[in-house]
Amino acid sequence: MTRLLSLLTVAFVLLCLGLAAATAIQDRQAPGKPIGKISTQGDLIVFELDEGALGHTNLFDLARHTLRFTPESGGYRVENAAFAWDADFGSQVAPRTPVSLHNFSFPFSGGTWDTLAVDNTGSIGFGAGVTIGRFDQLQNAGKALVGKTPAICVFLKPRMSGPHSVKELDDRVVITWTLTEPAGGIQDFTWTPTVNRFQAVLSKDGTIQMSYDDVAAKDAVVGVYPAVSGTDPSRVASIDLSAAKKADGPFTVVYETFHYLSLPNPRDLTCTVLTALGDRFDLLAYYSDFRVDNQEAGTPSNGPLGGGPNGGAVTGIGAQQRNLASYCTQGRFQWQYIQPVYVGANQMQEHPPAGISDANNHNIGFYMHQLGERTPDGGIPPYDYALSQIGHEMGHRWSAFVSAQVSGEKIPLGPTHWARGLHAPAPFPFQRPTEASAMGGGVWQDNFDGTFTQLDDDYYVPATGYSYLDLYLMGLVEPSEVPDFFILRNLTPAGRDANGHPIFKADRTKIAIQDVVAVEGPRQPDVDHAQKRFNTGMVVMVEHGKKPSRELIERTNGIRAAWIDYFATVTGHRASMTATVK
Repeated sequence: MTRLLSLLTVAFVLLCLGLAAATAIQDRQAPGKPIGKISTQGDLIVFELDEGALGHTNLFDLARHTLRFTPESGGYRVENAAFAWDADFGSQVAPRTPVSLHNFSFPFSGGTWDTLAVDNTGSIGFGAGVTIGRFDQLQNAGKALVGKTPAICVFLKPRMSGPHSVKELDDRVVITWTLTEPAGGIQDFTWTPTVNRFQAVLSKDGTIQMSYDDVAAKDAVVGVYPAVSGTDPSRVASIDLSAAKKADGPFTVVYETFHYLSLPNPRDLTCTVLTALGDRFDLLAYYSDFRVDNQEAGTPSNGPLGGGPNGGAVTGIGAQQRNLASYCTQGRFQWQYIQPVYVGANQMQEHPPAGISDANNHNIGFYMHQLGERTPDGGIPPYDYALSQIGHEMGHRWSAFVSAQVSGEKIPLGPTHWARGLHAPAPFPFQRPTEASAMGGGVWQDNFDGTFTQLDDDYYVPATGYSYLDLYLMGLVEPSEVPDFFILRNLTPAGRDANGHPIFKADRTKIAIQDVVAVEGPRQPDVDHAQKRFNTGMVVMVEHGKKPSRELIERTNGIRAAWIDYFATVTGHRASMTATVK
C-alpha cells in the first residue's frame, strides 16, 4: 500500500508539473476569443457553444464487431467482418509479463516476433510497450503513434486495468482482455468497475483479427501500427473502421481514434464569459453536459493572476501577474478551470452511492464512516469530491510556488504542490480533526528519534482546508501568525504505527515565515489591504442548440452553495466567497 500511494503521489505531482509547463506554453499563444453565447439562469452563467467550437465527437461503434487485417504487399487490407469470438480464453497472464510464443513466430513490421508486450491498456507492443501521454487527447494520439514502437492497438485507452488471458494454438495466438475503466476516485467517471471485453487473434500468416464483445468505454485508439522506415504517407490511413470493406487498402498503417469533444482553449472560455458579462469575476468554474477528450474527469487550472476588484498585482507569492489582455480582463480576473467538468463524473455527484467503501485512502469511499460521524443522518457532507477539486484548483491562484532561504540554502517548498515532506496542517480544517493543506504537504508528527509519523498525506481527498502558509499567501493572516514549520527530506519508509499511519526516517529542516520572505519578498498587498471578498462565476456549458439539463443545473447549484460554505470555513471566516452573476 505504501508503494501504491507513493506512486500515486508521484503521478499526481508529475501531472501538475506537466500542466504548469502546458500553462506556460498556452500563455505565449494568441489572446482568447468568444466561442459561444452567454445567458444567465439564476446565479449561474449559461454558456452555449458555437456550432463546431470544440469539433465533433467520434465515439466507439465497434461493439459486437470483428475487424480483420490481412497482410498484402507490405501492408494490410482491412474489413469489418462477421463477429467472431473465441470463448475459451486460455490462461490468465500476470501484468507486465511478456508473452512468449512457442509454436510459431508472428510476422509484423518487417520482422518475426516470438515475444509480445501485452499491456493492460489494450495494446500489443513489439520490442517495447506502447505508451502515450497520460493526458494526450486521443484524437491526436492516434496519429502520433505512427512511426513509433511497432504496435497493435486493439483498444488503447489509458488508465484501464484488469486481467488479460492468452491461448496459443499451432497456427494462432488468442489474447483476451477483460478491463475496467478507473472507478471510485475523484478523477473517475464511474463509481463501480465497468466491463470492457475484447480479443485479438494473431495468426501465423500475419493476419490480425480484433473482436469486441462488450465495451462500456467510448474512447480509444484502434489500429495496426508497423514502424517501417520510409513509409509512404499515402499508405497511412485514418478510416472509419465500422465501414471498412475487404477491398480497402493495402495500408501500411491503418487506424481510427474514438474520442469526445476537443479540449477548449482556456482563454476562449474566459473571453466568452467576460466579454458578455463584464470583468466581475475573480474565479471561474465550468461544468458541462458533455465530455471532453481527457482521460481524467477533473480539470487543471490557470489564469492571469489579476488583482481583484482593486486591481494591481499580488507580489511575494512566487507567481507573477501575466497576460491580462489575453484573458479579456481589465485586471480583476485571476484564476479558473481550463476545461469543464462533466455532469456525469464522480465529482459532480452530491453523494457516492449508498454502501460504497474503498481500501484506497485517496478515494472518498475510504472515509465514509469517519465523515458520516459529523452529520445527523450519518451521511457525508454533500459534493465532497467537487469541493476537493475546486478548493485545490482555485488554491493554485496563490499556492504553491514559494521557496525558503535557510542557512544559505534556497529550498523549494513546491513546486506547484507543497512538497510531500512539508509540514502543512490546516488551522481551520473543513471536516476532519487533522487535515493537511489542500495544496499538498502533510501533517507530520516528530517522534524525536529521527522518525516522523504521517498523520495526513499530501492528497486532497477528502476535501481539506488550507495551511497557515497558504493563508499567508492569500493575504489572510499576518506573518507573525504563521507558526514555524519544517520540511522533511530524504524520506525513507520505516513501518507503521498502531493506527496504521506510515512512519518515515527523514532529515528535518526548520522553516520560519521570514525564511520565505527572504526569497520572495513580503506579501503585498499585506493583510490589512489584501482582498477578502471573492466572486466565482459558476458556468454551465452546453453544446450548440442545447439547454442545460436539470441535473447540470441542480448539481452546479449544489456545488455553488457548498463552495461558499467551504471557503468561509477553511479561511477561518477571514474571507468570504460569493458566486453570483451580479
